[in-house]
Amino acid sequence: MIALRNITFLSIFLCIAHVREADVTIWKEILLENFETQDYSQANLRTRLEKDTILPDLSLSGNFTAPIPGSRQALVLRVPKAANFPFSVYFPQPILIKDYVKEIHIPVYSSQSIGNLTLIIENQDFEIRQIAITSLNYKGWKNCVVPLTHSVDQNDRVFLQGSSLKLLGFFYLPNENNSNTQEVLLAIDDITAIVRDKYRPLRNKELLLED
Repeated sequence: MIALRNITFLSIFLCIAHVREADVTIWKEILLENFETQDYSQANLRTRLEKDTILPDLSLSGNFTAPIPGSRQALVLRVPKAANFPFSVYFPQPILIKDYVKEIHIPVYSSQSIGNLTLIIENQDFEIRQIAITSLNYKGWKNCVVPLTHSVDQNDRVFLQGSSLKLLGFFYLPNENNSNTQEVLLAIDDITAIVRDKYRPLRNKELLLED
């Protein structure tokens, strides 16, 4: 009886260990943007205000990077007190992701502006959405994690017709209580995603196995 019980416990332990190992190995981290291979300029900024509105100062800096391995350059935004209004920053080209995304990691620096930062995405239905990244009510670097498993439908709906997710940029929304006498400093560094391969939809729902 004791031997049988030990065998049962061993089987359960091996099963749990296998599940945990599968959960670890199925996901991988990929780099989406490191701000080192593309050019960014004021042309990447968007606002709905008048054309002569003062825009934030956008630059790439190698002296102001997140404390993460391998970072050599970050996107830096200096928002003068006269330009503390909502604006968007778009990538030079949309970032296309064909894998299934569990979450996106974005290191964000804030000078405690009390505003909010969101991620602008386009889903497989070509809808433009904003996903919350973080409140900016802190000072320093913060590794922000943006879960996508429950907020965005990423599953392929048609056999052999892969869907994709596009990252378009960021949206900054200042808080109405922000000080009008202090500039806002924001910075964004290496953007990565935790992804896995997508499961193929079955051509025939009665089939339990893929070809």
